[in-house]
Amino acid sequence: MTLFVILVIDSTDRERLTVTKEELYKMLAHEDLRNAAVLIFANKQDVKNSMSASEISKFLTLSSIKDHPWHIQGCCALTGEGLPAGLEWMTSRVQAN
Repeated sequence: MTLFVILVIDSTDRERLTVTKEELYKMLAHEDLRNAAVLIFANKQDVKNSMSASEISKFLTLSSIKDHPWHIQGCCALTGEGLPAGLEWMTSRVQAN
């Protein structure tokens, strides 16, 4: 049983976001992931003109996901900024169950 899916999005790659959205919803429809929570890291927040976590959330219509707990977290993989907050969300989900 899968408890979490972690999706890392390049916040600078606007063209790929459509494909990412399709793949996310296909993945969430999979039977093996029916109980999985979703953590989305919006990476490259340090890059000029990158999309914010809020912009990505709207584009992916995350608010329409009702059957999976989800969280989107802005981050920078180079500095680690935002990564602890995302992992803390996962930890709180585990402790709640």
